[in-house]
Amino acid sequence: MTVDRRLFSLRLVLAVLLMGGVASTAAAQGGVRGVIRGDDGQGIPGARIIAESLETSQTRTTTTNNSGRFAFIGLAGGDWLFVVQADGFREEQAFSAVRRSGEPARVEFALDPDPFNPVAPAVGVLAGVKSADVLARLRGAERLLDGGDYDGAIEAYQELLELAPALTSVNLSLGHAWRAKREPERALAAYRSALAADPANREVLAAIDALDGGQ
Repeated sequence: MTVDRRLFSLRLVLAVLLMGGVASTAAAQGGVRGVIRGDDGQGIPGARIIAESLETSQTRTTTTNNSGRFAFIGLAGGDWLFVVQADGFREEQAFSAVRRSGEPARVEFALDPDPFNPVAPAVGVLAGVKSADVLARLRGAERLLDGGDYDGAIEAYQELLELAPALTSVNLSLGHAWRAKREPERALAAYRSALAADPANREVLAAIDALDGGQ
């Protein structure tokens, strides 16, 4: 055998081995398809799914579509842990075996609501905003006001109004902060904003009267 023929034979063997390796790798990969639902049976959009291989520690992440469906393609065959996280729902975990060939495995999760992390309402004065977030911000602003940090309190109240403009009652607290800072004109403007939304609010009327009487 000549040198040229030996080189050709060697290249042919290498090509066959490489093709076999690719085929083996492809055959050893599988997929998973599934759906994430709430307790009402509806799909949960935007849910986060973390997949972790128990054999290789490989980690993959994806999110559900508007129908609550998701898919992982190209997972190594073997056992995987799937962790599902969705805003307003309790985290769930499950194991599933991923086949090394054939149709993707199918999994389905039914998530229970998390009472400590409720979903933001779709309608109403807090539409799209979590009540827990509003309450935390309000308490933080009150602590700043009580502690004498008037600038910090004013900024916190203004941010809260930007987050939830319908919470016009926050203008009353904002007025108190401006008044404590000895800026009566701005305090009066805040009080009047609160009064415009609730003309019969006695606390707002009293605050305006007290400010007018003190000027």
